Amino acid sequence: MSESHTIRIRAAVPAQEQGIIERAGNLLSDALKQASNEDWRSGISFAPSAAALQDAPTDGAITIVSLIPALDPLDASWPDVETQLRQACEALSAAGDPVFLCTILRHVPASEEDAQPRLLRIRRLNLLAAELSREYGCFVIDLDRILADIGGRRLQTDYRLGGAVVAEHVANAIATCIAANALDAVASFEIQDSARAFLEANKPAAGLATDIKLSGVVAMGQGRRRQMAATVTDTVQENHVGWL
Repeated sequence: MSESHTIRIRAAVPAQEQGIIERAGNLLSDALKQASNEDWRSGISFAPSAAALQDAPTDGAITIVSLIPALDPLDASWPDVETQLRQACEALSAAGDPVFLCTILRHVPASEEDAQPRLLRIRRLNLLAAELSREYGCFVIDLDRILADIGGRRLQTDYRLGGAVVAEHVANAIATCIAANALDAVASFEIQDSARAFLEANKPAAGLATDIKLSGVVAMGQGRRRQMAATVTDTVQENHVGWL
């Protein structure tokens, strides 16, 4: 390896997501090393919110913004929350460097006292991410869609993204999105494509483990409409309901 490169990333994320961003940086560096046979490193700095980055110089860094900090306090008025995020994204995008917004997984445990208001706020924030992308050119890392396709129960997580299983999926999604959209200034198209292909090929497994595959079921439908249907029934209704 003859040359060393550094991908600068600044992330406005809560403390529990900082490890995920660091993992994403490592995955991205590894993919670029494989693609170019050169040394790549990630230099990452953190901020508590998007507003904290507004006045800081970008110096060519990639910016990643989590929407989770905008969830609290829940009693903050939605117009105020929207205005703050809109102003922050406008300021961050004005520098011309890539800005990524991460949507929030729409899974709030029913045991939480504020589950319904929190879920409503999450939906509003995810919709706002799409609007901000259209208005200011921010890229959206749609973690809600990516993780929902796998399932919160399978990932053993919720909107806070806790747990080791979900961390690998989120880190890979972030690294893949950066490789696809934010490296024009530092890598050739061929290296970008190779790095993205490497990340896609090394995604964490999303299916059920072989030791817990269900028996007596068949796959029906295609794509996101694909479902597993049971082929085993019982002529006694109560027995069949109990089996289900």
